[in-house]
Amino acid sequence: MEQEDQASIIIDDGGEILDTGSESDASSSSSVPKPDCFYEFTRNGMMKIGEESKDYRPIKNQFLTGMKQLANDTSVVAIHKNICSTLYMQARFNAFKSCVHAVRERRRDRNFKYGWYGASKQEILHIISYGFSRCNGQSHGVGVYLSTSKFILEMFPSTIEDENGLRHTLFCYVEMGKMELIRAGSKQIYPSSVEFDSGVDNLEDPSRLVVWSAYMNSFTLPICILSFKAPSFSIVSLREQINEVRPGGEMLSCAALFPNLVKVFGPAKWDMICKSVDDYRKCKINRVQMIQSLKRIIGSDPMLMSVLKAIRGKLAVRAPNRSGGSRGNN
Repeated sequence: MEQEDQASIIIDDGGEILDTGSESDASSSSSVPKPDCFYEFTRNGMMKIGEESKDYRPIKNQFLTGMKQLANDTSVVAIHKNICSTLYMQARFNAFKSCVHAVRERRRDRNFKYGWYGASKQEILHIISYGFSRCNGQSHGVGVYLSTSKFILEMFPSTIEDENGLRHTLFCYVEMGKMELIRAGSKQIYPSSVEFDSGVDNLEDPSRLVVWSAYMNSFTLPICILSFKAPSFSIVSLREQINEVRPGGEMLSCAALFPNLVKVFGPAKWDMICKSVDDYRKCKINRVQMIQSLKRIIGSDPMLMSVLKAIRGKLAVRAPNRSGGSRGNN
């Protein structure tokens, strides 16, 4: 394909989708662990941009701000931009534009959001090559979950280190249309009525955007892949902290562990986990129901489940609130 036919994705300040751009942002930087470690990204139509690019710093700063307490220990290694260089990418870009225009005509308004999707390198490669193919969340309905920029840290546990010690996340543009509140524990799989297009966990300050499976490849458009290095939070060290006792013999409290546990689960999931464990302790649910609840929240990863087992057995768990305190028993 000729260079002049390649278009990068640009969204202007008014929310308009433009298809102008070129490879002038391409970077010749070699600050990567291996010369060819991003070959699979560029081979699949992504273009590495350098720090001199006008897009690089805003995306990097937005990401690090969302990483909050992990920001100082996180380094952005590379950003690869979607330049619509393949026929599939062009078709997907055009489909997204058509979807945006259709929603705007129906709603007489536009509601664009930036969303971050954490996954393994292989899954991200699959998404940029073929599109989204699975629902990655079910705590607030079953759909594709993307974290908002303010709550990027909640996406972090979904990222997986690759062979070079890097993690990767997709930065996406999301057409939300009219959003509806999806409460925790909901099994919803599509809009509750024709009045709505998508879901959120909080209408005023959402941490997650819920795109229903029917719309996952028309309401979302990957803009770039951000590759980064961040501290790999050790499940083993977490187990050690759970088993640790204070000088007076007192077990570590849930409040003392919360800053570390939230790095593994994210605040929203941890709040739901604590509620399930607390319900079990109060005999509101039985052990089987509690395990089923935990699996719905975090999946069946054996290492994460072993941590929860240790917490359940050794700590008096109280669910922390957003301000860092604890809820009392009901």
